[in-house]
Amino acid sequence: MVVDHKRRRVVWAHDGYGKEVPGLFFRQPTDEQRASIKAVTGDGAKWIDASVKERLPNAGRVPDSFHIVSRMSDAPDQVRKRVRNQARRGNDKTATEAMRGVRYAVPKNPEDLTERQDTDPRGQPYRSWQLKELLGTLPHQPTGQAGAKLKRWIFRASHSRIPEIVESFTVPALPEPFNYQNSNSAYE
Repeated sequence: MVVDHKRRRVVWAHDGYGKEVPGLFFRQPTDEQRASIKAVTGDGAKWIDASVKERLPNAGRVPDSFHIVSRMSDAPDQVRKRVRNQARRGNDKTATEAMRGVRYAVPKNPEDLTERQDTDPRGQPYRSWQLKELLGTLPHQPTGQAGAKLKRWIFRASHSRIPEIVESFTVPALPEPFNYQNSNSAYE
């Protein structure tokens, strides 16, 4: 699917996926029209990168903000499971028991926690949830503020010492989408 984000409309769509599908689209525009394309959004598929590099050498490859944020959605649960399993393997019954219910406690406001949840150690599960929520707000920031807030987010994520986050989000993979503030999610 090809979307004109400026006019907010689908320009072209075709069944299937893979490098051949964008090739079908790229036969239609003139060289001048292809040169006017400044950015290509999409998920992280390598075939999109290859197709853009081949057909639109002047266009920037911008990971779609929807896909970046959705990649982060699973991180808090993965962190919670890892921390719980570490406690189990260490035969730490107190820590294992404390991790029960953290999945539901983490997104709550502190004043809404039950007595049992209030004593739960939040640690990495809570910090990963905070990072997920913060990342979700970045595509909606004004362009002038988004860059600075993204840099702060990258710093916090890369220094979080949470392996699920540090491994998933590298600096080169993130900076551009929030400058263009385009997402294909509504069209997909």
